[in-house]
Amino acid sequence: MDPEDSAHQVALHVLRSGPVHRGAVARALGLSPGSLTRLGRPLVDAGVLVETDPVTDPATRRPTRPLDVALDRHRFVGVCVRGSEVWAVCTDLRTTVLDQASAPLPDRSPEAVAGTVTDLVARLVGAGPPPAGTGIALDGRVDAAGRVLHADALGWRTPVDLGGLVAGRTGWPVRVDADLACLTRAEHWFGLGREHASFAVLTVGAGIGYGLVVDDRVVDTGLPQLGHLPLGGAGPRCPRGHRGCAGSLLTTTAVLAAAHVATGAPTTWAELLGGAVDGEVRPRRVVDDAAAALGRLVGVVSATTGVHQVLLGGDGADLAVVGYESLQAALDEHRDPWSRPVEITVRDQDAVAWARAAAGTAVQRFTAGAGWLTPA
Repeated sequence: MDPEDSAHQVALHVLRSGPVHRGAVARALGLSPGSLTRLGRPLVDAGVLVETDPVTDPATRRPTRPLDVALDRHRFVGVCVRGSEVWAVCTDLRTTVLDQASAPLPDRSPEAVAGTVTDLVARLVGAGPPPAGTGIALDGRVDAAGRVLHADALGWRTPVDLGGLVAGRTGWPVRVDADLACLTRAEHWFGLGREHASFAVLTVGAGIGYGLVVDDRVVDTGLPQLGHLPLGGAGPRCPRGHRGCAGSLLTTTAVLAAAHVATGAPTTWAELLGGAVDGEVRPRRVVDDAAAALGRLVGVVSATTGVHQVLLGGDGADLAVVGYESLQAALDEHRDPWSRPVEITVRDQDAVAWARAAAGTAVQRFTAGAGWLTPA
């Protein structure tokens, strides 16, 4: 392996796993202790890596100084664009949020959105040095060049080069991507992926989102949404006319519509979940039905991909908590009894979390080049 590429792999491993013992780095990358010292010393001298306080290596029982990245060398900005507001965060190299800001979005035209994003980024950066990267996440379809092909929440039906509009105003590198893609990458490097090489991401909210990581690689499933996957022959129809698909049973709009029918009155998401927790019969039944559908969806994803770790996020992820027993019963019913149990992790994905995920995309783009390994 090329020494420069080896040094890059060392730095990336420490970024994703650190602080980490030298022995663990060497074992993970298949390096001898001498090779790791030869590769790591220039990174420490350049200020890319730092040595932390001495500890005992659990594998060798010898004192060692773990390696970590110098988190304060670079700043990144992540932006979450929603239909009515924009949220932005400033983070370090490991996407720890250092500052945040938000602004309403009364005008959803591309120029107005780009202006709001630029103002928020400028507010976070202030008079300091420009960020090493800026990531923008939104609910929509984005091509490989970062152009937004369409975004229903913004009313965009034709391609928009939002990244180009923002970069033209700031002069800084900007990457735009679908929010689910950003979330999957961020979990891969800085979340569930720190412990598991394979997992799926499912988000439940206005739509059904799907991301997949297998053998430590993000997989392009070609299915950014599973909204039209059939989960049962009965049930209401989705806007496309499909009966019993995931979108007709699981989106927050669909669940609230079912609650309206069941109770005879409109309700909010919080009121529905609260009623179910309090044991009110009709809210409880609606939540349990939706949670069972979610359990079937989790079972399908696990069975077709072989993953046994599933992350649930989005505005409707609380279904997995309030309706846990129904979800688990449906999951157990629809999976092979000889297969490994599926472990579910629920994340509270607010706008700040989505913006942080966008910052994670900017971090990954920045660290893909060797420039971040040079002295400050």
